[in-house]
Amino acid sequence: MTERPAPRRPARAGRPVSLTARAAAVARVALGAAAATLLAGCTVIPVSTSGTASGAVASTSISSTPAGASQPGQPSSAAPSPTTAEPSSTAEPLAAASAAATLTEFLDFPDLTPLLVPSPDPEILEPLLDEALTVQDGSVFAAVRDGLTGELLYDQGADTAAVPASAVKVLTAVAALEVLGPDHRYTTTAVGMPAGPEGTAVVLEAGGDVMLGTGANADEANGRAGLGTLALRTAEALQAEGTTGTVSVQLDDSGYEGPTASPDWSSDIVTSGNASAVQPMATYGGRAVPSRDTDRLHDPALYAAEVFRDQLAAHTQTLGLDITLAAETSRVPVESAAAEPTSTESASAESVSPAPASPGTELASVQSAPLSEQMAYMLQTSDNQVAEATGRNLALAAGGPASFAGAAQTIEETLAELEVDTTGMALVDASGLSGKNLVSAAQLTAAMQVATTAPDLEAAVTGLPVAGEQGTLEQRMVGTDAAGNAQAKTGTLSSVASLSGTVQTEDGRTLLFSFVANNQPGVLTNARFAVDRGAVVLAGCGCR
Repeated sequence: MTERPAPRRPARAGRPVSLTARAAAVARVALGAAAATLLAGCTVIPVSTSGTASGAVASTSISSTPAGASQPGQPSSAAPSPTTAEPSSTAEPLAAASAAATLTEFLDFPDLTPLLVPSPDPEILEPLLDEALTVQDGSVFAAVRDGLTGELLYDQGADTAAVPASAVKVLTAVAALEVLGPDHRYTTTAVGMPAGPEGTAVVLEAGGDVMLGTGANADEANGRAGLGTLALRTAEALQAEGTTGTVSVQLDDSGYEGPTASPDWSSDIVTSGNASAVQPMATYGGRAVPSRDTDRLHDPALYAAEVFRDQLAAHTQTLGLDITLAAETSRVPVESAAAEPTSTESASAESVSPAPASPGTELASVQSAPLSEQMAYMLQTSDNQVAEATGRNLALAAGGPASFAGAAQTIEETLAELEVDTTGMALVDASGLSGKNLVSAAQLTAAMQVATTAPDLEAAVTGLPVAGEQGTLEQRMVGTDAAGNAQAKTGTLSSVASLSGTVQTEDGRTLLFSFVANNQPGVLTNARFAVDRGAVVLAGCGCR
């Protein structure tokens, strides 16, 4: 029976105090009310980020090319951003810069330069985004937040529950990093046990890692834990124990519950290769090789066990062991998989996994890449298999059922504990493949804002693909102000196109955005251009 350990750490008592509030509080004590007022209201003071560490006053002049100018590869419908106005040359910016430098240098306080970077004026930003996000059919729901203060700068149906598609993966990443921790690793184990009077069974215990490699341990996150390495270590352990005779390989992957494909998915999700059976073990996200373009495996856990068996046979032969590997790889019967836990099982959240409990002696094990790296891979490639396994793993760690419903409920509950308003949110999976998922743009930006304030959760934002450079955004927004700047999660279903992430304005202010287009016709080209235009506007925006 699978043991359900407690979460890695207790729920947070509350959101961290914003940097702006902390800076103002310290300034009142150290520099007086006047400096505090400048810091708290500095969203209109443009100052260069250089030179503040030593207390020197930075230049207040900002040179910029008018945003939205024609650039190669920019969508023709991208909305232009206004030319940045010249900043004020009064003494107020100088006083604020000195206050920031003083706090940073003498009070061991975080760099306050971000406080001095201006935030867009919502009244100027609104008409630009209204135009950029215009679509021919359907609706676009949008939210833009100030990444530092959390202030909602733009609201177009921001609180409307909409179908977000793969933007759900951002929520899954935030919840997984909170429950399991960024350094958590999944363990895949080979356990030896008697099998008849003269035989030995090696039971391959699934530990929740669906990014196993087929060969040796690797440097990449996808394939970090290699079945070849596990097989070699297992063969060496059998040699040390003096094992001879027939050895059979069995698979114990009974840690998850419920259907392996969601009843809320379209009927072609599995056949189209968007996902395969959701199981607690797989190679390369349910594929035979590390590629985003290959077909998914029908039974990824059994395939992994067969790869392990073949590798074990090769290594026992190389080592010269008097062992014959049984040709068939089978699953451990359910009643055996529910037997007493092994001595290697732990209730600590650092070792939590959905590994079933098989009686026997551990022979060898391999560990996955840290969860933070797996989440970055999941977000950049939009890997549905990784997302669904992660949802079940975090549900199990939180004490819930490792099922579609259990994962969805745990993600919602975790976000609520992080003080994201989940009113109206309704999740049915962890990947966003279902058109029944409902999340508002405001909730997506709120979740990202929480991630930016907590180092343990930051991989849910820093792991997003970069526009024009990486993952699902490699070919989008190329040559625009957003290229190399915006990091965002794409979302696509038959009538949905979404984009949610972070971007820096031309002044260096970090904004969080979510654009969700629903009820879109055809091939979604118009909707994709619209959400991309929104990100381009923000990247080129001074908007003051």
